[in-house]
Amino acid sequence: MPIVNVSLQVLPSVAQENIYPVVDKVIELIRDSGVKYIVGPMETTMEGEFDTLMEIVKKAQTYAARQGQEESYL
Repeated sequence: MPIVNVSLQVLPSVAQENIYPVVDKVIELIRDSGVKYIVGPMETTMEGEFDTLMEIVKKAQTYAARQGQEESYL
């Protein structure tokens, strides 16, 4: 499979003070995946196989959405 670049921006629906911890956790998830990545001011760009990157995107979005759902019940 060809190598591609994918940029991901996470905008969690959480209280303002909780945005950075959620984004930091997503960056940690990307780092732990082992793909090449660079964190930019508005998004994180990853390099790797398409299917691998899409799985990371799915995990990141699921995590961020879950944080917003949990916070809405507080």
